[in-house]
Amino acid sequence: MKRLESLDALRGFDMIWIIGLEWTIRGLCKLFPGGQNWWFEHQFHHVQWEGLAFYDTIFPLFVFIAGVSFPFSYSKQLERGWSPLKVHLNIFRRVGLLILFGMVYNGLLAFKFDGFRYASVLGKIGISWMVAALVYVHFGLRTRMIALVALLCGYWAMLHLVAPDAAAGAGSFTVDGCFPGYLDRIGFTPGHLYCANKLEPSGTVVSALGSSASAMMGMFAGDILKHDGSSQMRKVHSLVAAGVASGVLGWLVSMDCPIIKNLWTPSFSLVVGGYSFLMLALFYWIIDVKGWRRWCVWLEVVGLNSITIYMLKRIVDYRAISRFLFGGVASWLPDPLFIESLGIFALCWLTCWFLHRHKIYLKV
Repeated sequence: MKRLESLDALRGFDMIWIIGLEWTIRGLCKLFPGGQNWWFEHQFHHVQWEGLAFYDTIFPLFVFIAGVSFPFSYSKQLERGWSPLKVHLNIFRRVGLLILFGMVYNGLLAFKFDGFRYASVLGKIGISWMVAALVYVHFGLRTRMIALVALLCGYWAMLHLVAPDAAAGAGSFTVDGCFPGYLDRIGFTPGHLYCANKLEPSGTVVSALGSSASAMMGMFAGDILKHDGSSQMRKVHSLVAAGVASGVLGWLVSMDCPIIKNLWTPSFSLVVGGYSFLMLALFYWIIDVKGWRRWCVWLEVVGLNSITIYMLKRIVDYRAISRFLFGGVASWLPDPLFIESLGIFALCWLTCWFLHRHKIYLKV
């Protein structure tokens, strides 16, 4: 089965914002009077609580892409004659590595466990993907759709509960009153909690309910692309239809259940799921259907080593290197952020290019 270049390119598009392009855009805006107050500049920050900005779509898109890949990898495992035990061990191995890498990212190797944050972005990706993968392996399409609806509805119902230890008047969709925060505090997520030590957005248990839905939607998209009986354009139309339906449904749900990334509410899952379906449809149409591939090589280079550069950016002080190389040029501008961030982005991309050139890939 031919590798989907569009999927690698979309993963690369998602990662370029994490490795420095978002700071480059912020720095560019700051070069103009009042630029830091522009609506466009605000799209490259996370919203504080309720609402949605472009930068809030980066994480869920990555979870969605992880889901898209699984139907293809699972088919290859079956073709190779893998036993159910081997398939399950591979799923657990992958989630274990992602949790471990996430803790290393948070400073595990310093061996300072007082106030250590055990939860992580990679851990949440791993748990969410594992839940969706186990459902995919054990159930057919109809049951998986029912499971997705049940998961979203069950989580929606939980979110209407108010934390027993909440201050008087705190609502169920606030950081003080949300029930997932209460579960984090009583020990569902060990260690330091990210939001004022009241809630862990990257918690590996409670908040994975919403993100697991994103991974499941990705697997539905993977099934669409893997279906041999459909033409390429029909696959595009199916992805677009799923994206529009998910987005509209998410908007309707948001009338009762606000869009909150830190809680990964069902409305957030559905809206960003719709966005993810549409982005996949766009990349698939441009690259795999129309055959316009040469422009996206620079994205594929990043997409093929996404976990590697994510970890390296934590280990290697790219900012210090950028300041050393480009600090003089940056000093000519009223604010150095643009040049320094552009330097970080270029250095990270060159790292990915070097690894790709030598066919070095970290596969989890």
